[in-house]
Parts: sequence; C-alpha cells; structure tokens
Amino acid sequence: MLLSTSASVSAEVLRLAGDAWPPYTDQTLPGDGLSVELIRTALGRAGYDVTYTEVPWERAVLGLQQGKYDIINDWFTTRHADYATYSRPFLSNRVRWVQRQGAGIRYEGRESLRTYDIVLTNGYAYSDELADDSTLNKGYANNFVQAARMLLADRADLALEDERTVLFHFNGSLKDVSDGLSFVPGEFSIRDLSLVVRNDHPQQAAIIAAFNREIEAMVEDGTYAAIFARHGLPSPNSLPQP
Repeated sequence: MLLSTSASVSAEVLRLAGDAWPPYTDQTLPGDGLSVELIRTALGRAGYDVTYTEVPWERAVLGLQQGKYDIINDWFTTRHADYATYSRPFLSNRVRWVQRQGAGIRYEGRESLRTYDIVLTNGYAYSDELADDSTLNKGYANNFVQAARMLLADRADLALEDERTVLFHFNGSLKDVSDGLSFVPGEFSIRDLSLVVRNDHPQQAAIIAAFNREIEAMVEDGTYAAIFARHGLPSPNSLPQP
C-alpha cells in the first residue's frame, strides 16, 4: 500500500526588536505588549511567525540596519530612509511634555523651550527638527522612568513621552511619586506608529503588503479592538490615515 504524506512547511520567521516601552513593547506584558501583539497577529494571519527580542532602542535600530533583526515599530524619520521601509501606520501616539507639579510651564513651539532643560529618551524619533536643534538644552535618559526621576531631582524641567506610556508608569513604577509630576497642557505632536521592515529582506514588499492588508481586516472584524481591550486600553475607531 502506498502511503501519501505531506511535508510540513515552517512559517517564515520574522525577528522583531524593540526596547521596553510599555504598553507597546515590553516582554513582561501579555503578548509582549500592545504593538507586538498587533504586529504578531496581523503577520501571523498572513503566515509569518514573529519572534520578539528586547534590547536598548539604539541596539534595535542598529540591528535592523545590520540585518540582525527584520522589523521594528517606529515613528517616521528620514534617518531610516536608506535601509528600511514603512508600512501604513497602525496606531497614533500623543506625545506630551511632562513637568514637575506646579511648574506652570506652557509649550508654545520650540522657541518656548529655550529657557528650559529638557530630557529626551536616547534614539527616539520625536521629530527630526527637535533632534537637530542644537540651541536647545537637551539631556538624554534611557527611558521615561529615568527621565521622570531627573525631573523630580530638579536635574531637568521637561521630559517628553507618549501619553499612554506616561500613564502606564504613573500607575506602576512611578505610582508613589506621580503626584509630583503633571502634563504640560496640550501636546508636542501626534506621531503615527508603523511597522518598519529592512530593505534588504527578500520578502520586504510582501511583508508590508501583508501587514497593511491584515491590520485593516483586523479593524473590520473586531480583532484590533479586542487586542486593545486585552491591554486595558480603549481602541481607536479606525487606523490613522497613511
């Protein structure tokens, strides 16, 4: 008797890298964080297997350039243009300044920052203009928790971070001291978060097309909202416009 067998075909593995940036990328959170779960689910529906490695952000970006990693998630910056391509955005980040409680600082454009000491997270693409402005008094931290402690120690006046990330830490590692900090009214910017794929990956175009198709389908079928709910966050009604 002739037995027919079918060979099992392994899914293409994509190596996603990021730093500890809750609630988006963090290996201590369910699904490794909101962004990782959205990316893994979308690409999983297209037949890819996504692994996640957590390293300092600048190592994640360098690893993408060198081919150690295949994908990251990031805001748009021209600094990736030579070696990577962006998907359509899959969520928006409201980026806000944080100050010491009672400081009374108002943000009215970059000119309003010149008399303050500001602290940014190493390597984050807040904006090319902010990064390139050598007239500002800028310091750097490894993450928002470190930046917040610099504010509390009066070593800086302002720190910049995504609103969801700030609130995550205010309810977690900074809970005991969060009363000493507050948001500056308004926002610095709204940044759209995308999947970023290295250009020399042989399936780069297919990966981006698959992600764009599946993340849109996830919004339509409720999977997108369900993932936000699993992370205790309200879901946007739609994706940001490309």
